[in-house]
Amino acid sequence: MSKSTFKIGFCTVCIISMFITSCSDDDADLTLSEDTSTTEDSETVSSTVDSNSYILAVAPDDGVFLIDHDGNTLFDWDFDGDQLGNDAELLSDGSLVATIKVDNPQINYGGYGGSFRKINADQTIDWEVNYSSDNYISHHDVNYLSNGNIIFPVWEKVSAEDAQELGFSGNFDIYPEAIIEMNPLTQEIVWEWHAIDHIVQDDDESKENFGVVGDLPNLIDINYNDDQTDGDLMHVNGITLDETNDLLYMTVNFYSEVWVIDHSTSTEEAASDTGGNYNLGGNLVYRFGNPLAYDNIGEVTMNRVHYPNLFDDNKMLVFVNNKYDNQSAVAEYQLSPPYELIAGQDSEPTITWEFTDSDLYSNGLGSGVRMSNGNTLIAEGTGAIWEVNNAGDVLWRFTNYSRPWRAYAFTKDDEAITALGL
Repeated sequence: MSKSTFKIGFCTVCIISMFITSCSDDDADLTLSEDTSTTEDSETVSSTVDSNSYILAVAPDDGVFLIDHDGNTLFDWDFDGDQLGNDAELLSDGSLVATIKVDNPQINYGGYGGSFRKINADQTIDWEVNYSSDNYISHHDVNYLSNGNIIFPVWEKVSAEDAQELGFSGNFDIYPEAIIEMNPLTQEIVWEWHAIDHIVQDDDESKENFGVVGDLPNLIDINYNDDQTDGDLMHVNGITLDETNDLLYMTVNFYSEVWVIDHSTSTEEAASDTGGNYNLGGNLVYRFGNPLAYDNIGEVTMNRVHYPNLFDDNKMLVFVNNKYDNQSAVAEYQLSPPYELIAGQDSEPTITWEFTDSDLYSNGLGSGVRMSNGNTLIAEGTGAIWEVNNAGDVLWRFTNYSRPWRAYAFTKDDEAITALGL
């Protein structure tokens, strides 16, 4: 397999030993197309780091730190002895919404949280809510919405017996995904979506949800990972809500896909296949990255994936964990809503830019963010934060954190930075 490897030209700020830690022990990977062509952005190529930006480093083992390109910590947050779940989001008023690990969880796959906390710029706690029980737990990611609600992914338990009635071919408990939107001040659940309401199976015609997988691209094949015997079939690890178009994107690691659902639905509609702007209820309105997951045609471009980072003009950056046989990549897709899925028709979007490197590999975690000068900031989940330009030159690499979950870029005049007194 050919590999796109860009020129190395970096300055190592600090080097520590790195170790490999994954969200899962499952390592069954896909074979991807050998077409690795890269289309460069038309913008001028930057030859220097984005000196107008600070970096928010989110590292579950270490904490959350605002740093500069010299590696200086400008601000860090006090979690009062608790451990970060995975994500933390810096808001315009300088507060931080973070996922927090609960004590003694009953569901404890990699990336579990169970609690959320909003920490003010002065380190006081604004609010804290839990979403954890014997039968469900929040995990990985959180989006703080313009209305003050939070939205997050959830593992929810389905017993082996109930799973078999749904058409699951295995004989063990499973933990499919749900999405919950909550008002954190009242703890009211204002919207929810459950994957088990939108499944198909071609294993047993005597059970529920029987159908031809390839004929029903808007549904989820519950048996795609039926050998995932720990029950974590899907493993959503990132969500992004496009509030303008009311579409929710999620990276589904074990399906090697991005799923898109219609958030304009009511909760009742989200449990059905009608209603909402697309009149599909809670069925998938779009999916891409791995057409094999629904017996479709098209190029496979994802092999495990993290962080659906939607930005200007419906572009999306994702971190593809194992794109080139123990080598990761950050890929930029050009998306084109409104979406349509047609059985047997290639619906994969175009990759408009990609970065990979023989030293870039993380079998878990990871992110890509476009910076103010066009550079791309990359969190390599097992030890480094990179900054690269659109020609593929490595301009900066920082290795102070053992497992950077994500790295976000903030311009120095951003309201959030000003609110922190910097």
